[in-house]
Amino acid sequence: MGDDGRLKIKFREERQRYTIMARNDRFVILTKPFNAQRTYLYTIADLERKVRGPCNKIFGLPCDVNSPEGAAQALSELETGEMEVSFRRCVDLSDDEIAALTPSGASNNG
Repeated sequence: MGDDGRLKIKFREERQRYTIMARNDRFVILTKPFNAQRTYLYTIADLERKVRGPCNKIFGLPCDVNSPEGAAQALSELETGEMEVSFRRCVDLSDDEIAALTPSGASNNG
């Protein structure tokens, strides 16, 4: 867990850990700071497809997923099918990453 009480997840090919901003049984929205640009990077994990990546909207996210409210809005769009994880720019999740992202496994990740 991070200093803010949110769960942190490390992906195998990333140096810095992501913070879970919102989740449901299928999707997990995560962010990490991008200090060089004074902004953040995000990824959306689709546990059903076993992939993670950016959203499929041409102009990017419709909201700021680095805030709980914006992450909840994006999660709602994922649930309704208005938005999904990009098929062109996604990467596969390992079994360990999937286990860490599921609610029962996330509490064991450090």
